[in-house]
Amino acid sequence: MLSFHLAMMNSITVRCMTETDLPAADELRRVVGWNQTLADWRRLLELAPSGCFVACLGQNVVGCVTTTVYGATLAWVGMMLVHPDHRGKGIGKLLMQHSIRHAQEAGVGCIRLDATPLGRPLYEKLGFLPEWEVTRYRRDPGPVDTPSLIPPHYVRQAVEGDWPAIDRIDAQGFGASRSHLLRRLVRDGAALLVVTDRSVSGWGMFRSGAGADYLGPMICQDSEGARALAAALLSRSHGRSLIWDIPDPNLAAVALAKGLNAVPVRPLTRMRLGPDLSPSNVAMQFALADPALG
Repeated sequence: MLSFHLAMMNSITVRCMTETDLPAADELRRVVGWNQTLADWRRLLELAPSGCFVACLGQNVVGCVTTTVYGATLAWVGMMLVHPDHRGKGIGKLLMQHSIRHAQEAGVGCIRLDATPLGRPLYEKLGFLPEWEVTRYRRDPGPVDTPSLIPPHYVRQAVEGDWPAIDRIDAQGFGASRSHLLRRLVRDGAALLVVTDRSVSGWGMFRSGAGADYLGPMICQDSEGARALAAALLSRSHGRSLIWDIPDPNLAAVALAKGLNAVPVRPLTRMRLGPDLSPSNVAMQFALADPALG
């Protein structure tokens, strides 16, 4: 059995992902039941072409991982997938080593990811430490009660002049600049709303996934503004379920999700490798983007 395992590992090759690998990568995503789309894969590859890798057994893609660098201080590992038929053979470790090496060669000292319970033991062996827990909530289709806003809160569609405030608030909440990602999400069709309290005090996105819509990311300076944003974003969901990833320490966000009839369905763990060079403000994070993005 050991000789077979070694022979299997010797036949695995890891290389940079290319455009032609996207259908195979998306099939892996479909097999494990994740919610990303082919457009999400393409965006990740175009944002970080040298940070996306596939593991191949012969000509067949059996695993993949993406690595997105946010500014000079943070790298994000996402879409770490190994086909169920090939798990337990060291493929995930091999992919993660390539991802970590890519981040380190880019000069980034802090690497984060959102771990599933299945993946967490591997990440711990590689030196990742837990920071806080995340819960995925799911909301079935249904009407949304629009809250009565406390003046002067007002939700509207974002305009070009809002970007400096959006970038500033995002960096405060997330801990690093994601400006290139946020603009690309909007270009790809994500709805972007802002809440104003004399000036922009928060923003949020709504976009489509393979099996359900996404609420997030949503970064806000106060819970009242977040409540207004969430209701406005949820009203854009027509006949589809919605998923919403929330940091457990943000109790206001947890209460907001439950008050809007969202129910917990899946645990995740935010983990970090290296020093905390990009400290985040969990109290401002009312919805994460998704585990592929942070």
